[in-house]
Amino acid sequence: MNRKSTIHKISKDRPGLTTVNGDDQSYFYTSRRLRKDLGPIQGNHYIFLTYHQMAKALMLPKKWNRLEVQSSMAFLLGSILFVTGSITQLQNQWIFKTLFMLGSVLFLTGSLTQLWQTFRAWRRQKKYILISLSLALVGVIGAKAGTLFFNADSISDWLNLNLATRTRKLLGPDAYMAGSFMFLISGIAHYAEIGHGRLVFVEKNHLGWWVCFSFLVGSALYCLSALHGYDTAINLPFGLSSEKNSILLCLIASAIFIFMSLCSLAECSENETNDLGCNQ
Repeated sequence: MNRKSTIHKISKDRPGLTTVNGDDQSYFYTSRRLRKDLGPIQGNHYIFLTYHQMAKALMLPKKWNRLEVQSSMAFLLGSILFVTGSITQLQNQWIFKTLFMLGSVLFLTGSLTQLWQTFRAWRRQKKYILISLSLALVGVIGAKAGTLFFNADSISDWLNLNLATRTRKLLGPDAYMAGSFMFLISGIAHYAEIGHGRLVFVEKNHLGWWVCFSFLVGSALYCLSALHGYDTAINLPFGLSSEKNSILLCLIASAIFIFMSLCSLAECSENETNDLGCNQ
């Protein structure tokens, strides 16, 4: 994929620009920043932040009417409920089903918000970077489908319906695996969206990279956790057929999603953090 097909350069005389490198007169639109209403930036395709600046961005006051803040909070609260649900399931406490159900509903809320956010950006900005916005659509639609499958699994488990064995498997292990796989597809698409033609890359000072990388890792762990529901898992290494290990993988994946959501919240304020750094 050509780098120029996923980043759009503009002239310097445009409103609403964020300066990264004052010596570089190139300005960039990227699909990730467009759909998050962060605007174009000067000098690079992302804002370079130190870890201290990332922490400061997280602590800055948020504009709660922004869709990105709402979706980040929904995923953060949902991930916390998943972690709590995993812990209570390990302790054989009945409340874990309710916690997983509520977490799945919050994931669905967050994915719906992201879907609307991306469609809105698509309508407004698709003339700039069609390929990357297409990747963004694949990512948010994949996450939306994944949350629907998660809800089918958690709600059916919470209701404890008297269903036929095949139906119970379809709404349980099959739905969990399908949801995890769709999340993995979503993670790959979002990672490709910020890669701009690169397959393997590390941008440790890019908040968007941390969001996408942690989402991808967490989704892969959810997939491994879902293997417990299948007979074929008994031949796999690392005890993946164990129910306890499956729950632990879900717990770790959800903890990574908490980190991802915090990075996403910080990303909402990266412009303000960069402006503060430039003015000091």
